[in-house]
Amino acid sequence: MSLQTRIKKLIDQISVGMHEREEIIPVALLGALTGQNTFLYGPPGTAKSLISRRIAKAFDNPPYFEYLMNRFSTPEEVFGSVSIKALKEDQYIRKTENYLPKAEFAFLDEIWKSSPAILNSLLTLINEGIFKNGQELEKTPLKALIAASNETPEENQGLDALYDRFIIRLMVGPIEIKENFESLISSKPTLAEIKVADEVVIKNNEWASWLKKNRYR
Repeated sequence: MSLQTRIKKLIDQISVGMHEREEIIPVALLGALTGQNTFLYGPPGTAKSLISRRIAKAFDNPPYFEYLMNRFSTPEEVFGSVSIKALKEDQYIRKTENYLPKAEFAFLDEIWKSSPAILNSLLTLINEGIFKNGQELEKTPLKALIAASNETPEENQGLDALYDRFIIRLMVGPIEIKENFESLISSKPTLAEIKVADEVVIKNNEWASWLKKNRYR
């Protein structure tokens, strides 16, 4: 099977039940395959989170992190809680396992509603591939990040540098074709959990190899 045929089959499988997302899913998948960050812009209820979860299924179970941000979000919820054991030894260290610093694929919903403390750390993580954990600089394995919001960053908030890291920006609008809308409301809810054939799923070693080749170009 040629790579072109394989990717086409992969896109078909992760797009099952998704209406009017024929351009969004392939482009966002391409971004993930090449290590580029993607920003999904659109009103609530347009399946932005579902798109991200489906794209994550294109890969062979990478460490995945997902979080819905709001103005009350704390760094602990994104980067991990502080180790009490380390605090007793006068060390400020976060337990990052299962949080963003250990993720290879991540989805951050309503990203611009988060606090400056989170967004500043996120910029360093994306830009330099490191997370400052206490006195240590941890190398982060993040390969692909998808963020979503129904708004863009406000001006003069110091978010331009972070926004610039989202090279791919896609508009995700409501269903427009009547037949697709009727099909959507008359069918069962579209689930994120789908079965992707083993012959087309992207293996971790393949993904790493493609990213390495892309970075050297």
